[in-house]
Amino acid sequence: MEKVSLQEVRKISLEILIDIADFCDKHDITYFLAVGTLLGAIRHKGFIPWDDDVDIMMPRPDYKRFLNEYDGQYELLKPDAGLLYYAKVYDPHTVKYEADTDYRKNKAIGVDVDIFPLDGIVNDEKIINKLYKRSCFLETLLRLSNQPIFLRKNPIKCINRIIPRLIGSRNLVKLIERNAQTYDYDKSDYVIRMRWSPNGFTGALPKAVFAKAYGEFEGHIFCIPQGYDEFLTAFFGDYMTLPPEDKRVTHSFECYRLEE
Repeated sequence: MEKVSLQEVRKISLEILIDIADFCDKHDITYFLAVGTLLGAIRHKGFIPWDDDVDIMMPRPDYKRFLNEYDGQYELLKPDAGLLYYAKVYDPHTVKYEADTDYRKNKAIGVDVDIFPLDGIVNDEKIINKLYKRSCFLETLLRLSNQPIFLRKNPIKCINRIIPRLIGSRNLVKLIERNAQTYDYDKSDYVIRMRWSPNGFTGALPKAVFAKAYGEFEGHIFCIPQGYDEFLTAFFGDYMTLPPEDKRVTHSFECYRLEE
């Protein structure tokens, strides 16, 4: 297998994003650039120089439609596969190996685009914190269920991986999705991206933040939230200021092109 460079990973990711956007536009499915990809669009008009993946998000009703209807030129990994609680669209002609994933248990997929659901929520800090902490706990169990059991010699850490496997990754995904959908999206005035974040809890945002607007990313125009400033500030803080060099990290994976 031929190793795929960072520039090639970006090129393939962009092609997948274009395919998803075309499909969504054709079928009236709402999507937005998300997190680092949205930040890249606003601050760099493309990829953050040290970033290596693409993220988008969809309101839960559109997300469900996409999972049921997508028939583009790439492969769709649904949450019910048990690897992740969110979806991915990936290139089947490549294969990507990420750190801390047990590929004896899970099939490796290729270069991909992450698709996260946006869920409805009430603007009540106590309720939000309760649901968020539960989500973090369940996501941690899910990650452990997909890691090698004997990654380290510490027996306690091995046990921590065995217990989530006994629960089952698919059952954990169902619990995560049930928790995230506690409130109906269409009946809610606030929206949340209910997932663990390395930056900590980012709170709920008014649904008006997620009205459609458009932004440039790598020479193409994609949907972004109209309230992108509010979203990025909640997630990154002072997002227009570049982080220190020691914080400019990429994801840990190796990618290869499969032989035809």
